[in-house]
Amino acid sequence: MNYYEILGVNPQCDFATMKKAYYKRAKECHPDRFANAPGKVEEFKQLVEAFVLLSDPEKRRHYDATLNSSMLYSVIENIEKVMDSDADDTLEELIVGNTPPPGTTIFTFFRDLEKTLIFMTSREAKDLFYKKKFRSAAKLYKQLVSMAPANILYRVYYARSLTRLHKYKDAAFHYRAAIALGKHREPIQHLLQVKFELKQLNKKRLPLLHRLLRIFQEKEQPRFISPEEEMIAVAEKEMSRMLRQHALNGTKSDKKLLGR
Repeated sequence: MNYYEILGVNPQCDFATMKKAYYKRAKECHPDRFANAPGKVEEFKQLVEAFVLLSDPEKRRHYDATLNSSMLYSVIENIEKVMDSDADDTLEELIVGNTPPPGTTIFTFFRDLEKTLIFMTSREAKDLFYKKKFRSAAKLYKQLVSMAPANILYRVYYARSLTRLHKYKDAAFHYRAAIALGKHREPIQHLLQVKFELKQLNKKRLPLLHRLLRIFQEKEQPRFISPEEEMIAVAEKEMSRMLRQHALNGTKSDKKLLGR
């Protein structure tokens, strides 16, 4: 069975339909209703895996291109990631900022996914973002940042949405906040893509300052001189010295002849 069949939805369905189907199936096979029977635990785990992947617009697009679970790993490898790995992206969205109770594991968190408002809201916001509905996406991401201020992904996508709306100052603030949060992750998140996006944003936000900085940097950097150019410069310097010496000697001879 593919993930669409596990959820019981059509491959052309929208996010709202998928979310409704997930809630319905979760109630039908949740392990708590069957004393955590191994079969139901596995069924629910597959249901969660299907929803987590298909509710992500980018992963769904790649999955649709293959519809072959044996190729799934190599396909996901090529998906753009905000954090330092795709796994970091998923963990960040599922856990960070959702304040799970003590003793919560990935497995128990997955089991209770249907109760996780923040995660559901984040997937709805991401769906709107990839549909280029940036104003609606920004509204949801603003709520998410308020609910989970330590979540890097929510801040990055909020910044991306604000950038599309030409709110560069606010976007830059949230990019910088995401980078600061990354420094306190274990392991540290380098967020190279985020830093690149902030740099590109600053070009739009402060074009004059960026041009002045670029000119200054260009002046500060020494020009590379090839070995051939260096040899010519040395030869010209030596020739100039010899000519000056010759002229000086000529002047002394003239003075001697004149008896001075």
